[in-house]
Amino acid sequence: MKITLKFLTSITVAGFLVASCEGPRGLPGENGTNGQNGVDATANCILCHNNDAVVETHLAQWQESVHAKGENAAYADRTGCVQCHTSQGFLQYVATGSTDNLTVPTDPQQINCYTCHNIHKTFTVADWALTKPGAQVLNVQYAGADVTWDKGASNQCVACHQAFPVSPAPVINGVDFAITNTRIGTHHGPQSNIILGKTAFEMSGTTAYPTANPHSSSEGCVTCHMAKPYGYMAGGHQMGMTYSAHGGPETVLTTGCLTCHTTASASTMTASLTALQEEVAGKLEDLASQLTDYGVYSPSTGLAITGTYKANAVLAYLNYNMIEEDRSEGAHNPGYIKALLDNSIAAMTALGFPPPVK
Repeated sequence: MKITLKFLTSITVAGFLVASCEGPRGLPGENGTNGQNGVDATANCILCHNNDAVVETHLAQWQESVHAKGENAAYADRTGCVQCHTSQGFLQYVATGSTDNLTVPTDPQQINCYTCHNIHKTFTVADWALTKPGAQVLNVQYAGADVTWDKGASNQCVACHQAFPVSPAPVINGVDFAITNTRIGTHHGPQSNIILGKTAFEMSGTTAYPTANPHSSSEGCVTCHMAKPYGYMAGGHQMGMTYSAHGGPETVLTTGCLTCHTTASASTMTASLTALQEEVAGKLEDLASQLTDYGVYSPSTGLAITGTYKANAVLAYLNYNMIEEDRSEGAHNPGYIKALLDNSIAAMTALGFPPPVK
């Protein structure tokens, strides 16, 4: 009997302790949604993470890109930078719809898969969708109106790759203008403005501005920059346009070019592009020489020099800065870029600073 009482007492105490750990019963609530019996998480994971290696390929390409390896995020220590230079800032900008009051991240991340795609939101193929897919309204000073970019998947690119408005800006043939900041300009990413041919600095001169751009496709940037890749060195999610095979000379990725230039060969496309870029480089050099002689530009710093100058000289510098920052050396909009340079050179010549004789 003693043994029996001890046993019953132990059972009672154990039950009391278990009940005590559980805590008081909560308020009644609705029943949860029934799960899918017999289906585990793997069924969703393998929609993307499967043996076709798409995730691995895109990730490997991206890891060799400027977006991944550049210093973009390292110096983004200001609210005016984080929306394009860090992943966290871009996603906060997408969520709020504004660049006001963005948080500067403690550990800034480079642009990555999560920046551009809705990774692990639904755990379905919908996660490949872009985080900012819609048409982008560019903030440009062109006849006082905004300009819209709507070119498929490249809309995501243009959320950042657009010019900053210069405010205040000189007026063509206007009064003298004071440069108070050596970094005056349209900033680092005016590619979409150049492709559309929309900028505030179209001075008249020796060359007419074209009304169309033969290098403006319905898909915009991705047509060339994300074309069929050369390994992990160009195209695809690496997005570069040149590569060096087997340590040889720099080669142009022409797979995107050939989608439009269907009768051309890779060699003829490379030769044509090289000739264009050499021509544009020569015009840039001439304009830089004029701007240096005038005293508005410092070739050693690559920046403007503070001071008060003729309005057209400042506009010529802004055109020079914009084309330099575009970095396509003419490829993004050949006729428009050459017209901007020709007419900027003409404006400087009119001020008494002719281009160098070669």
